[in-house]
Formats: sequence, C-alpha cells, structure tokens
Amino acid sequence: MKDFRTLAADPAYPPLLFFYMGSVAEGETFFAKAWPEARAVSDPSKVFYKAFGLGRGSFKQVFGPEVLACGLRAASKGHIVGKVVGDPWQMPGLFLVQGPDVLWSHDFAHIGDHPDLTALPAIVAERSVRK
Repeated sequence: MKDFRTLAADPAYPPLLFFYMGSVAEGETFFAKAWPEARAVSDPSKVFYKAFGLGRGSFKQVFGPEVLACGLRAASKGHIVGKVVGDPWQMPGLFLVQGPDVLWSHDFAHIGDHPDLTALPAIVAERSVRK
C-alpha cells in the first residue's frame, strides 16, 4: 500500500481501485490510516476475486520459504501483519483494466510476490497503443 501511495502521487501513474474482503467499516478504518484518498471497494463475498479468476493459495503459496523471506523484508521496513480480515488463503491479484479489457495482469507466485509496480505507466502506454 505504501509503495502504491508513493507511486500514485505521479499524475502519469494509472488510477488505482482496491478490492478488499472486509466490511465497509473495516475498509474505512484501514484506509483512513494507510491512504485516506484511496478508492476501494468492499468485497466480502469475493465477487470480484472470482470474476478475475483468483483462487485460493496452496500451503506453499501462503507459508512457503519465499513468503517467509518476503515477510522478513516487509518487517525490516516496519510493515507487520495486522488483523486478518477475509480469507487468508485468497491469492492476490493485480490487473490493469481499460474499459472492458484487461490489458495486463500479474500472476502471483505466492502471497508475498511483488511485481515491479514502477513499470505500470509504461505498460499502460504500451498496451494502449496496441488497441
């Protein structure tokens, strides 16, 4: 979230919309601290997760060595795991959507996987030109 907030300060960065599995109240509490201006949708039934084909992770995708290493890296930056809200086995998704089209998506290898978020403006420019 902190990385997205920093990157989104650049007007060239694509607009972001977050989906989360908590209630509206839980989202308001979280985003009030993390990023008050963020746009977010409460999706406790995982309607959008299912629509984008996001499944539940395996034991290795949720607790494997790569995940633990990512957790340590995050903790070293001051980020800790808070209260679990929703399905802790749900795999994340990152999609670049323009109108009805998904221009790009990141296939998460595990829950700690981190795509190159700085590349999104270039991906938008590249994929928009192809249309």
